[in-house]
Amino acid sequence: MAQETVKQKEIGLSFRNLDSFGFTFRTGTNKALWRFNTLFIGGGSMDQRGDSTSNKQANSGFGIQIGREHRKLIAEKLEWRLGVDLSFDYSKSEYSSSTFYDYRFQERITYTPGIKLVLGLNYLLTPNLVIGAELLPGISYSTGTSVETNYYTYDEVKSDISGFTYGLSNSYALLTLAYRF
Repeated sequence: MAQETVKQKEIGLSFRNLDSFGFTFRTGTNKALWRFNTLFIGGGSMDQRGDSTSNKQANSGFGIQIGREHRKLIAEKLEWRLGVDLSFDYSKSEYSSSTFYDYRFQERITYTPGIKLVLGLNYLLTPNLVIGAELLPGISYSTGTSVETNYYTYDEVKSDISGFTYGLSNSYALLTLAYRF
């Protein structure tokens, strides 16, 4: 007996390593959905002061993934998910260090586009509440700039950042709790 195709949407929270979170929205049918994910929107800063020294560090960034996934029911409450995502990450970090006679500042900005394979499972807690886990092996390319300035000597060093990242590890795992409607 063939499974009936039903339109559905999902909205939820996604977690990576239980310290980065974001939002997910999926739309399509119970067999194929478009995926829209945002992750790790945010930043932070830290100040360290001593008698004659001061250090400041600030970080910010965001990530977005857009893709398509296909699903197949493999047990009564268990779905298999397979798909692909295009991703983009942006990050900015600033670091400054000052003493009585010296002040240094460093800024680093990176842009990272990539492509990721989606391998996952969904477990239906209720007909409308879904918990999912997925691995996202992939490849990405980072590019950006780094600028280091010494205001005491008026030296400025600019450098380009570039490199590939690829692989599969538990840091590529994503957990999702979603409401299906």
